[in-house]
Amino acid sequence: MIRSLLLLVAYLATSAMAFSKASFYDLSATRSDGSIQSMEDCKGKVVYATNVASRLTRREYDQMKQLGERWGDDLMILAFPSMEFGGQEFSDDAEIQAFAEKQGFPGVLLKLGNVLGSDAPKVWQHLKTETGADDPDWNFQGKFLVDKEGTVSVPGDDLESDIAALM
Repeated sequence: MIRSLLLLVAYLATSAMAFSKASFYDLSATRSDGSIQSMEDCKGKVVYATNVASRLTRREYDQMKQLGERWGDDLMILAFPSMEFGGQEFSDDAEIQAFAEKQGFPGVLLKLGNVLGSDAPKVWQHLKTETGADDPDWNFQGKFLVDKEGTVSVPGDDLESDIAALM
């Protein structure tokens, strides 16, 4: 009887570990240059992730530049370019990179792709799942913060204050 209980406990513990969900730091995404960005590199930093577009979006890129200047290496900005909202993104990663560099973008530009549905990068899906956030309806509408321990949240109306609180 005791042996059976011990075997059952061992089985349940092993099963629970097999089905435990990945943390933010276990994930990775493809950068616009084709290299892999491990979220492990974000440990100890605050992460701001958002879906982006290049056309008609100077204000948002200016804000990201200011955030980068203010927080430096303590803030990791992850930009997820997508053409899903009004076709306001370039259709080529090299064009997106050139635009972002011209704007002084201080973060990590990920590969052009989707932020809607199951085709979205696993990192994006994780951010949505952790917060229960809806799919964005427009560019720069999907916004997430990850604190220095990997807890994901959705910022309120004052992004800069929310980032400062996590620092």
